[in-house]
Amino acid sequence: MAQIEEQKYKILETFEDVQIREYEPVIYASVTTVNNSSSLFNILAGYIFGANEDNQKIAMTAPVHMQADKSNDNQSTTMKFVMPSKYSLDELSKPTDPRIVMEKSEVKRFAAISYSGYNNDSKFNLYSLKLREILDNNKISYINKPIYLGYDAPYKFWNRKNEVIFEIID
Repeated sequence: MAQIEEQKYKILETFEDVQIREYEPVIYASVTTVNNSSSLFNILAGYIFGANEDNQKIAMTAPVHMQADKSNDNQSTTMKFVMPSKYSLDELSKPTDPRIVMEKSEVKRFAAISYSGYNNDSKFNLYSLKLREILDNNKISYINKPIYLGYDAPYKFWNRKNEVIFEIID
């Protein structure tokens, strides 16, 4: 298997099972759907496999970001692919699918906790709760919207890496 580029960050602090990280700016291709998260991956995969204005093929990176927003009756889910660091926003072909949004992030800090195996709702909820408790006990302010980071292809069976992160509030 070829090595894929991973999103870069600097570890600022480590305690218990948590890392406080500072993430560099990156470009995300993202898509949000309401009440249907199953098509998100296919929409974004289409973009990087060439379904864009220039038929540009873009390498897959890790992790894939997933975040659910349950703040209203219609639960929305957003998936983000990190674009390879060699590209600027101007060098990436425009998506032909209007649901895809291209955006450049800013430097941000996140608290992260890792776990292995295949992800599912109960594992995600368990590690989200554990991370919340650790942050609360250490009086660290955060945005209470957990983000799932998945690092591995679905066909990888061993040594799978998953994380839950919360954005830190200054």
